[in-house]
Amino acid sequence: MKNLVYAVSLLTVSFLVVSGCNGGGGENGSLTDQQKALIDNIVECVRLEKQLPGVALSVIKDGEVIYDRGYGKADIASGADVTGDTLFAIGSVTKIFTTFAVLQLVEEILASLDDQIGEYLPDLPNENWKIVTIRDLLSMTSGIPEYSFCKGGAHDGEACQVNTGFPNFPEPDGCGAEAVCESANRVPYPEYLEGVSPVPVQFPPGSQYFYSNTNFIILGLLVEELSGADYQTYVDDHVIGPLDMTNTFPNTVPPPAIIGLATPYRITADPGPEAVPCVTFDNPPGNCALPEPGGVMCEVIPPDELRLPEQSFSAGWLVSNLKDFHNLESVLHNLSPILLEPVSYEEMWTNMEFTNNMFGPFGLGWGVCSELDEGPCPFHLDPLSGGPIPDEGMKENPAVIGKVVSKDGALAGYSSFIARYLEDGLTIVVFINTLNPKEPAELKFGPGEIVDPVADVVRTGGL
Repeated sequence: MKNLVYAVSLLTVSFLVVSGCNGGGGENGSLTDQQKALIDNIVECVRLEKQLPGVALSVIKDGEVIYDRGYGKADIASGADVTGDTLFAIGSVTKIFTTFAVLQLVEEILASLDDQIGEYLPDLPNENWKIVTIRDLLSMTSGIPEYSFCKGGAHDGEACQVNTGFPNFPEPDGCGAEAVCESANRVPYPEYLEGVSPVPVQFPPGSQYFYSNTNFIILGLLVEELSGADYQTYVDDHVIGPLDMTNTFPNTVPPPAIIGLATPYRITADPGPEAVPCVTFDNPPGNCALPEPGGVMCEVIPPDELRLPEQSFSAGWLVSNLKDFHNLESVLHNLSPILLEPVSYEEMWTNMEFTNNMFGPFGLGWGVCSELDEGPCPFHLDPLSGGPIPDEGMKENPAVIGKVVSKDGALAGYSSFIARYLEDGLTIVVFINTLNPKEPAELKFGPGEIVDPVADVVRTGGL
């Protein structure tokens, strides 16, 4: 939970909203010049402190864009600026598109959320996967592990995971905590599924939460089986096309390069000869919490170190930009039947209930939590509000525990985030052309470091 001071400030803001006083900006939900300046300073300070080459930010209120800006460089060498047209690989934000596709097919009564996946995909390489339900896969409660749990290696060249959380994890040969596994990102998804299949399911389906990309690769296969079309054709025709998202399509690695795609960078304290400064400022931001760090540079990530789109598939292979996400948010805000029926939106954004009657931090394809949460969502959530079960005082002001639904994405060279503050009608979208570095530790970041304070500025009027 956030500290008491912040909780009190949210109480004040919520009272203003409930009482009809709008402290959130200028006329018609627009931002004041002061708010825009505060937002710019927030983003530029994070860029300076964390050495982020480029950031694209969109602030959307009640389905309408009220602030939209690119910061820094899409490509440092050419000097190309980030704009609303700049393309970014969105990684796991792809999962919300897979979720839309699955829920559409459920609405067509081609399957039920509580059907076992083996009913439709009898050739899955692990028999225990077949009893997992579609709902378990969408909510990350299947217990099916990642390929990084076995000899396929870890994500983005990291050391292999040593799983202490689940007893069925066999530590792979030669993959201790300090070992680096090769070719982790170079395995097409059919080989990925075969590779992970020997690892046992980690817990009974529906009993716990564990985020695994394997779930959404299987859901991509389900979309193909139920629709009779390949995954990308179905998503193009039934999700991306109807949303008029003309700049959203699969990534390509290796080249040919995608025109307009932001260059992927890594931050390093051990720069090679091709390294360049990550950020430069004509007008450096003021009042930042930390000074600009020294001794680090940025390097372009070569294609042979990027994750293969054929591995990410329905779990993470899309490219998009801010302009397309404006179209998406307009549909989501209006709960438009262009995409889904109201009951599907509600189910998608409701916390999954475990078999022990506790609630997890995920709905269907989206994280679901409370605006008062700090860090990972707690496991005991109110399924209606998304917040912690309120005490008597908080029940008098339910806006305090407004639901926030979000999805992040991360892969080599890119970070992305969409956060939707449902009670406020506020959505923040952030794309960045670098990934959270493992070293040096002081440069570790998440897109939430931009999203959370920007949302506060919009919701409080910059006070």
